[in-house]
Amino acid sequence: MRYRNKSSLILPLFFGIGFLFCSQSTNPKQQLNPPGTVQFTEPEITGNFYYVDPVNGSMDNDGSESKPWKTLQQVFDSNLVESYEFTDHPYTEGTLLQIKNQGAPVKAGDALILLNGYHGSIDIRDYQNNDYITIKAKEEHSPEVSFVSISSCAYWHVKGLSVSPSFANAFEKKTMAALQSHNWHGPISHVILNSCSLYSVTDISSWSADDWNEKACNGISVNGDSMYIINNHIKNSNFGLTFSCNKSIAYGNIIENFCGDGMRGLGNDLIFESNVVKNCYDVNDNHDDGFQSWSINDDPPRERVVLRGNLIINYEDANQPLKGTLQGIGCFDGPYVDWVVENNVVIVDHWHGISFYGAHNCRIINNTVIDPNKTKPGPCWIRITDHKNKTPSTNSVIRNNIAPSIKVAEGVSEDHNFEIESFDSVFVDWQAFNLRLIPGAPVIDSGSSELAPIIDFDGNKRPAGNGIDIGAFEYTQ
Repeated sequence: MRYRNKSSLILPLFFGIGFLFCSQSTNPKQQLNPPGTVQFTEPEITGNFYYVDPVNGSMDNDGSESKPWKTLQQVFDSNLVESYEFTDHPYTEGTLLQIKNQGAPVKAGDALILLNGYHGSIDIRDYQNNDYITIKAKEEHSPEVSFVSISSCAYWHVKGLSVSPSFANAFEKKTMAALQSHNWHGPISHVILNSCSLYSVTDISSWSADDWNEKACNGISVNGDSMYIINNHIKNSNFGLTFSCNKSIAYGNIIENFCGDGMRGLGNDLIFESNVVKNCYDVNDNHDDGFQSWSINDDPPRERVVLRGNLIINYEDANQPLKGTLQGIGCFDGPYVDWVVENNVVIVDHWHGISFYGAHNCRIINNTVIDPNKTKPGPCWIRITDHKNKTPSTNSVIRNNIAPSIKVAEGVSEDHNFEIESFDSVFVDWQAFNLRLIPGAPVIDSGSSELAPIIDFDGNKRPAGNGIDIGAFEYTQ
């Protein structure tokens, strides 16, 4: 094992992050450590409650708790929601809004409360609210829908639905939750998908590679601005969560059993925090990543993205069928500008634990990266190197990390990293994926406070002892 403690370059980084935006400071004396966690508060329901019951409801009812409507799909088909839509199509910037379904009972600030049963395939289009309308499961209920499609909409909060194409009479392979702007109908913004369960099917234990390719749906796909994907469970999917959006947040989601990439970040001003990505199935030629981003051809640089406190595990079961070699955080086709990668735990069987090709003003700090075995491909590294077109990375740093190997190119500094050889001398139980520190671990109090996150992976304050610990966890007695 070796410590790496080299002098660092001046790093004019940024990041004071609130829930809705990222801000930048180029004066290193004015840098702010980002806050420890995303603070999410559900929108308040200020209006009326309407009830929807596929088993006992009727569209002849008034939507009250004693006289519920039938299904959510029928609520929209019956034009029972008052909102706004753009006046002209195709949409162009500056297009005005006009009222839609004037006088309908459900209005901004109201809630649709869903009871158990199948509510259909949900398609919400051209509903631009001026305050949130909430669609949520009644307490202790799990309403079922086959798909969720929301486009050209604003201010919707969807909570607690079970989403699966297996609920429909005929299975259809498509994205389970698509939250999209539309080039004809208009943009989407301020949509929250919260605490939903999404899965292609419930059981993939007998699936072959062909089954995965034919039946695994993409989980959640998002574009637009100010979108919030919070505490969802995506299971048995192709690609788990794809952000092609800006000023948006993915927090507390679980992506479990997937055959594409776990998460993708293809926009600016994004936060991926406290998500779990685990169990990759190798069934095709896609090079699978726990998290991936790219900027190629005519794409602009990917700017101001935070990856914080995420857990990425190649596989939980060493005997998993179709087990692949997952790349952890793979950013291979830059440039990437003003990224923060901190407090992540990456356990993968590949060279690429955390890799950036073309990084500018980026920092990779206090992460823990290990490879569970010493076979190829691997062991994994943390790396910042030149863009593939040979343009050098600039003004970036790798600091306070645990990994088997640290690799840097010109224009990148690295210090206070720990190249690990013996897991047992550092971690509580690495075979059970517990990478917290044991008493006396050599990484305790051995890090640098410069730009270090103010909390650790578990939310414990840094430092907990006499100094900052190296890696994603602070040692606490």
